Amino acid sequence: MLLVPTACRSFSPLLLRNLMQNSGSRSPARAGAERRGRVRRTVLALCAVGAVVSRPAAAQLLVDPLEVSILEPGTDRVAASFSLTNTSDAAVQATISRSDWDRVENGDNRFLPAGSTGKSCGQMLTVSPLSVRIEPHTSRVVRLGVQTNAALSRECWDIVFIEEVPQRAATKGNSLQYIFRTGVKVYVAPPGLPRDGAIENMEIVDAPTKPAATARPASTAAIPAKKQVAIRFHNTGGTHLVAKGHLEFRRIDNSLAREVPIEEFPTLPGATRRVLVDIPADLPAGDYVVLALIDFGGTELVAGQIDYQAK
Repeated sequence: MLLVPTACRSFSPLLLRNLMQNSGSRSPARAGAERRGRVRRTVLALCAVGAVVSRPAAAQLLVDPLEVSILEPGTDRVAASFSLTNTSDAAVQATISRSDWDRVENGDNRFLPAGSTGKSCGQMLTVSPLSVRIEPHTSRVVRLGVQTNAALSRECWDIVFIEEVPQRAATKGNSLQYIFRTGVKVYVAPPGLPRDGAIENMEIVDAPTKPAATARPASTAAIPAKKQVAIRFHNTGGTHLVAKGHLEFRRIDNSLAREVPIEEFPTLPGATRRVLVDIPADLPAGDYVVLALIDFGGTELVAGQIDYQAK
């Protein structure tokens, strides 16, 4: 529970960046390169009343890695860890807690009370310590333990939050203070879970419109809305997936007119993702068959198609 100072009348909504894009299907070298030096931050801004004196906002703890996958082999106990590095010139105190989480169709994370979803690891997963003090330019290790005496037949997942305890402001009067919270996603799975997926639906949709910077003259003709291909991908397997692929725009004679990449996107077991891919604005007018090919790390690619008429 966050204690808000009495001088603060309101605080901003939680701003949580999408943590560690799951690297489950990436190569170790690529996943490591993406994780190094990267800190995803959750910021709670405490708003002071009256004149505000703000200090530069910067997270003092570097957390690595931001995602941990533990394969439970059936032994008595499995251990993993992540590190906290204090990059500042002052000691940092931090608290460590667990929460449930899932992901909505558009890819946004949702953070929920611990044990509320039925998908978390519960008492099987332990985290230690729950409070740390890290001296300047030193590191501490947070250990994750998995008790395997209870049979695990499915993948479970939690998020471990590291929240920096705010230091007392050195300035007098009201001040603006930031609390940084970083999340580490933890997956625990038994070996041999199936990896499978399917494209359930494809449709052509209008791209979201952006607010105009300046008002257009009334006589200006309306600009046609940009189009996107909406792909509904379903993770039908038993483990989380990180998929990627591409769209092929093929003419009636099956010749390839254009290829557009589908960027990596993660999907939890049993969940669906709605992935939007822009249709090239300079695609020549004509009739096309749009093929979606997605690689989720299984034995085969999955595919879908839809007709499209460019005007």
